[in-house]
Amino acid sequence: MNTLWLSNIEIVAEEERADFRREMEKYRLGREAKSTKPRQPNWLERRTRDFSMWMVSTGERLYRRYYDTAPVPRWYQSFKFAK
Repeated sequence: MNTLWLSNIEIVAEEERADFRREMEKYRLGREAKSTKPRQPNWLERRTRDFSMWMVSTGERLYRRYYDTAPVPRWYQSFKFAK
């Protein structure tokens, strides 16, 4: 084999090793991310979240109470049944 073939084979082998290293790094980062625990919110963040949830639920109740109701039909004399 000539040196051109050997250099091409070495280049391909080095690229495959680099691909393998990148894949192993991605796998390691994924395992590390799965093993970590999420940060717990502090007192202020919890209170702010609770307050915002209360505001949303109250707003929805008020909307249903005042705007989302069916219109009340008006009473006309013609609605009475004939006797």
